[in-house]
Amino acid sequence: MKKILFILFIFPFFASAQSDANKILCLNQTISLSTNDTASIHHWYKVVNGTAQLQASTDKVYTEIPTAPGYYNYQVVAENKAGCISPVSDVVKIYILPALTPTVTTPNALICSAPATSFVLTASVPDGFTYTYQWTKNGTPISGATASTYTANGGTAPGTITYGINVAYSLNPSCTVSATKIITVAPELTKPIIGQ
Repeated sequence: MKKILFILFIFPFFASAQSDANKILCLNQTISLSTNDTASIHHWYKVVNGTAQLQASTDKVYTEIPTAPGYYNYQVVAENKAGCISPVSDVVKIYILPALTPTVTTPNALICSAPATSFVLTASVPDGFTYTYQWTKNGTPISGATASTYTANGGTAPGTITYGINVAYSLNPSCTVSATKIITVAPELTKPIIGQ
């Protein structure tokens, strides 16, 4: 088997600077890389701790399912049938976002229908990223409810209400996750009568 030697230059980068990534994906998305040259074999390398490690020798396409968030860095070397080797490609940086698992909290999951009182729902997500939000009520988007908190008005009919939040990374809106919270509304009490 031929040995392919090359010099690798890695510039320092930090996980908080995702803007230097060539592509930003969700944790459950497959990394798919391809080249447009006419070589018959492509040697795909993943750069781990500054060292290029051969992952596969395949055709023009290489895929990998990421197992953790962070940077995944790749290079490729092309080889034709005569055994001629290309220069090493530039490093391609793929950033994998952490799994997004929002939770919805509220001071009380049981409220009175009367007297009407408002309550606040809060969506909790990991720090360090920016997100977009859309609150729903019984599955229907609530107009203008696009912040991490939502104040629900009182005066609701007895029964249950399912409030939901759809949260997406601003870096990749396709990374969307939902969470719900069921609020139970107790019926209004009638005026008690004292018996004699």
